[in-house]
Parts: sequence; C-alpha cells; structure tokens
Amino acid sequence: MKYYLLLFIVCSLLLINPSLNQAAEQSVTLTWTTDTYVPLSYQGKALPSRGSNIEVVAQLDSLQLNPEELNFNWFINNHIEKEGSGINKQIFKFTISESISKNHIIRVEVTDLGNTMNISSSFALKAYEPEIVLLAKNSLSEFSNQYQFSDDQEIEFTAQPYFFNIKDINELDYEWSFGKQIAKQTDNKNLNNFILRIGDLVSSINQNLQVFVKNIKNPIQRTQTTANIILIP
Repeated sequence: MKYYLLLFIVCSLLLINPSLNQAAEQSVTLTWTTDTYVPLSYQGKALPSRGSNIEVVAQLDSLQLNPEELNFNWFINNHIEKEGSGINKQIFKFTISESISKNHIIRVEVTDLGNTMNISSSFALKAYEPEIVLLAKNSLSEFSNQYQFSDDQEIEFTAQPYFFNIKDINELDYEWSFGKQIAKQTDNKNLNNFILRIGDLVSSINQNLQVFVKNIKNPIQRTQTTANIILIP
C-alpha cells in the first residue's frame, strides 16, 4: 500500500511540474576536432600538437532547445573567453598553447535568456608531440623499428608524418642518416622518401636508419625516429 502511495506522489509531482522531467533530458555534449595532418588511411582521431587550431562544438541533447535562444559561455581553465561566448555561440575555436604538459580544461555553460536553465559540460585536452613512422616498401612488417634485407637491391623507405600543423607533407624538412652518416635523397618530388641501395655484401651489416623531421614554418614542431636495419649477404 505504501509503495502505491509513493508512486502516486512521484507521478503527481511530474504532472504538476513537468520541468522536473525536462531538466533530466536537457544536457550538452562537447566534441572537438583539430586540423593536424594525418594520412588518408589513418582511421583514428587527429591529435593536436603545439599551436594547433581546435574547434569545439556544443551538441544539445534535447530537440526542445533552440541554440538561437541560448547563451553559451565558454571557459578555458576557468577563464571566460568573452569573444567566443554569447547567444548562439555553439561553436568555440581556440589555439592550443605550446606546452606539452599543460592540460586545457574546456567548459561550456549554457543558459536560456530567462536564466531558468543552466547546463554545463567540460573536458580536458593537451598538446601532443608530432610523430614520424618509418615504412619500408614491400616489407612484410608494415610498422616496425627493425627491418632485415638481403643484398643487391634497392629499398624505398617512407617517413609518414602524423599530427603536424601542415596541409602537405612537403611542408616538412626531412634529414636522413644511415650509420651516423648524412644520407642524400634522390626523389625531389617526394621529400619524405629515401632509397637505400644495397650492393653485394661479404658479411652482414647492422646499422640504424634515422630521419629527423621539422615543420619549416614552425620549427618548434620537430621529431625524429630510428629503425634498425640488418643487411645480410
């Protein structure tokens, strides 16, 4: 009997004040994207690096909410971004700092014009170092830090960049070295390619192939990677 009485009271409250039910449905979800470079085959999310542009979208989870009638206040680390805030400012853009260790806490507070509703959401974001992956053409190992080849052939390596603030791979400077000796490129059209020519060998050779890469327009964006190369007769 008490159970039915309690259920009746709850239902009565929702009928008397339907805003209690609506408030539970009103929420906002934040999604973000950045414009760093990733290859077309990459299926993951592009990560921001130092100085990257970030776009955040406040997605309203209720069809009853009209962005044109709502005020969006955006914050970074509890500091209000006045230029990015305002009526219908559902999209927020900013440039991430050049600190690798610093977290950016992005928060939005959404209110209606009568200040009867207040919903918010937040997430943390930081800059990442750009990456270079060395790929060897016709190798059985697609991604590896060690390769083994027989002599008397040419092997083409590709330095595949990720998360640089670029639109094209030729906006990067590539410096190759093999066995601690600077190696010259022969393909001027594809600067991220390097061809290793292997002659006849008497004995096995174990050397490192290294590539150092930096953003020509933003030299603070730089990285390097190394692959161990074993050559056998």
